Amino acid sequence: EKSTHKPGKVQLVEFADFSYRGLAEAVTADLRKEKRHPRIGCSHTTISNLATGKSSWIHPRRAAAIERCLKVPRGHLFRVELFNVPSNKGTAA
Repeated sequence: EKSTHKPGKVQLVEFADFSYRGLAEAVTADLRKEKRHPRIGCSHTTISNLATGKSSWIHPRRAAAIERCLKVPRGHLFRVELFNVPSNKGTAA
């Protein structure tokens, strides 16, 4: 499972009065509130790479936190793609 960036939407960072670093810090703080997996964070490089198109995918939890911090509906900036990986059960090695 991964989230892919929808091109053309990162300009919301500027409209929300965030710098890349400021958004990364807000996203990290949001992610650290989660009790089950508090270790994940977000760097300003991640935000920059999404904004410039150097990255086209992001961890789903990080994507959701970015959307929460920018106060946009879930799925507005990112789309989750699921991949069905066939199992090797029952095949000869």
